[in-house]
Amino acid sequence: MRVQVSSDDKIDIAVLSTATLPWRTGPAYLSLWHACGLAERGHRVVLGIPWISPSGQKHIFGSIRFPDRPAHRAWLREEAARLGCPPLPPVRYYPGYYAALARSIVPLTDVFSLATDARAILMAEPEHLCWFPFVRSRRRVPARRIIGIVMTNYLDYLERNGAILGKHFVLGLNKQRLRTRVDELIPLSPAVTLDDLDRPIRKARVTGVLPPYFDVPPPPPETGGAYFLARMVWEKGFADLIEVSRRMALPVTVHGDGPDRAAIEAEARAKEAPLTFTGLAPSPWQLLPNHRVMINPSTSEVLCTATADAMVAGRHVVLPRVPCNAPFLDYPNVHGYAPGNLTEAEAAIRTAMATEPVTPIAARRDYDWRTACETLETILLGEGT
Repeated sequence: MRVQVSSDDKIDIAVLSTATLPWRTGPAYLSLWHACGLAERGHRVVLGIPWISPSGQKHIFGSIRFPDRPAHRAWLREEAARLGCPPLPPVRYYPGYYAALARSIVPLTDVFSLATDARAILMAEPEHLCWFPFVRSRRRVPARRIIGIVMTNYLDYLERNGAILGKHFVLGLNKQRLRTRVDELIPLSPAVTLDDLDRPIRKARVTGVLPPYFDVPPPPPETGGAYFLARMVWEKGFADLIEVSRRMALPVTVHGDGPDRAAIEAEARAKEAPLTFTGLAPSPWQLLPNHRVMINPSTSEVLCTATADAMVAGRHVVLPRVPCNAPFLDYPNVHGYAPGNLTEAEAAIRTAMATEPVTPIAARRDYDWRTACETLETILLGEGT
């Protein structure tokens, strides 16, 4: 049941994010849908996202895409409609800086300044949003409720990127930010550990799959190849993908782009692995009719949206049995293997390639975005909404 918006000048919900499209990352998609979906339910919503200066856009988007905020806002409104989202609510920007070393956008201001008129605040990656040294404490934020969705395994991230010496400082800082800025936390998957925080932890499904994936036709019988869709960085498991492709002489199409693309392509050529690289895929659902199996060797995710997309589209998925994949392993069409056991991975791939996928009824029910937004509405505003 949709609510009636308030008659005063307060907004009901501010959705704050560490990223925005066209940087095609999990937080960018997640926050966009949350903002649009909660607004569709009748709430006054604003979406708070980083503004990257034109010079910084070269590093993150590959070129200068937007001369100013109105240009980005207009593009984002069209992009949300193309992705099947409800209409985009008002957008507010905070200044951000792309830090190449961290491969992240760092806030250059107190992000709570975007939400001083909000009754409730939803934060994607709350610890990251609060990295700014002078971000205000919880008692200085008038919102009745602040909910944080934790979606990054920073311990894994720091170790993989060689930040061994600084990891204890970063992890300690993140915990301090979460304790003092957020009322309740939602871990996106079991891959996130939230020990010693003295904050309520709620387990809830708050993600979904874009509507176009629900309409992808099933692969024709006994046809279709293998693919992987990911940001092209080594921690996504590309070394294992190259090795499996080489050992099986299995052609795999890789959709995506990223800072390690050149090195990954060079390694595939050197090992004579039959991988094909197509680059960025703004509409990946249009590519899936040619594919039967998604191979996702990554163990660094918290929750891989591309895996959920493949399940909802009725594709087989082959992935390692690690905590980040635990939410997927009980669904039909999902084939797990022990991490690092490439022989078991090869067997799972052969089974998937030779088997017709079943209709993904359960996945389509569980990964519906509007249901996710209804769940968030209750968490943010209480049972009476």
